[in-house]
Amino acid sequence: MSLRERVRGMSVAWFSFNLATSAVALASYALGHAAHVAALNTLAHYLAYMNTAVYLVIATAFLAKLAMVRGEFLRQLTHPVRGPFITAISIATMLLALDWGVVLHNPGVAAVFFWTGVALHTVFFIIIIYGFIMHEKIEIHAMHPGWYMPAVGNVLVPYIGGMLAASGVWAPRSLLGIYLGTGVIFWLALFTIWLYRSIFHHPPPARLLAATWINLAPPAVAPMAYESLLGLGPRAYHEAVRALTGQGQAVTARYLSSFFDMFYYTFWGAAGLLLAVILLLTAVYVKRRQIEFAESWWAFVFPVAAYSISTIHLYLHHPDETWLLYYAAALYGLTWLFYTVTTTFSIYYGYMEWFGGKRPEEMPPPAKPLPEEVVHEEAVASEAQG
Repeated sequence: MSLRERVRGMSVAWFSFNLATSAVALASYALGHAAHVAALNTLAHYLAYMNTAVYLVIATAFLAKLAMVRGEFLRQLTHPVRGPFITAISIATMLLALDWGVVLHNPGVAAVFFWTGVALHTVFFIIIIYGFIMHEKIEIHAMHPGWYMPAVGNVLVPYIGGMLAASGVWAPRSLLGIYLGTGVIFWLALFTIWLYRSIFHHPPPARLLAATWINLAPPAVAPMAYESLLGLGPRAYHEAVRALTGQGQAVTARYLSSFFDMFYYTFWGAAGLLLAVILLLTAVYVKRRQIEFAESWWAFVFPVAAYSISTIHLYLHHPDETWLLYYAAALYGLTWLFYTVTTTFSIYYGYMEWFGGKRPEEMPPPAKPLPEEVVHEEAVASEAQG
């Protein structure tokens, strides 16, 4: 297969590597500061630079693909199965803004990545929702947690924008609030549909296991988005509480603390319970030996990293609860396990496909998080049961 043909068939799943690497870099940086481990901060710097270089290569190749098959890309964007995963492009771009703004302390470059990502994500979000509404028929069996990705991107906008605003990047709070509202409401609606689909219909196939971990992402990011948008980061939060207490307004300080905890525990707590359920589901599929590698395995990484960072933020607000730091460290270790395994398999199968002379049918499932045959097989199985 020629290089042109390979570029033409390039999957959007390639951007999942950038998304996952940014998440690992940010988790390393957050844990390094919270636990005072300088080596983690250094690691975060190297990961951020490496991720930027890889992103530029992937983005260049993908632009070349768009020049060849622009119409096909637009059709996929409105497809109810594949469309939501295209937001991996915009989310990866926005996360690079955090790499540069928070880890590398370069707000100028961060602003370019941020607003480029926001513009892309806004267009993707509107087209994807339009595709959902105008599609002639979407079966409940096609619903999967990958549908959350547009909502995750929306919730990330106020979080990233608020973080960058502290560094002088222009990010109007009211504009960020639009993305927060649409992201949270959209996720809650889709999460309800996912529960209905999971409880009352055929169980998700094994190939959806990685996508199931995406359930952790929205409730992990949402409290940090509220925190960032309201300017109640750990340092600002403690300064406000100390100032109020020093002015004899201990009751007001207590209300501020309660207001913050109400939002944070609602979302963060939901993510904790979902983690236990998803771990159980994963153990069941592993025991049945039904798991097979696909590039959708990158979906394992970002949600766990986001939940680890969210736990670190909660610890910084409540430093007396030291168990939170150990919990975040365990999640960070799980993140690296998923990242290492997925990277190793991706490199191996990528090498075998490009240089090992393997035919496509001899390779693991292609980089399609939910192939059409999965939807069809599940629909047939469900009808048979009915």
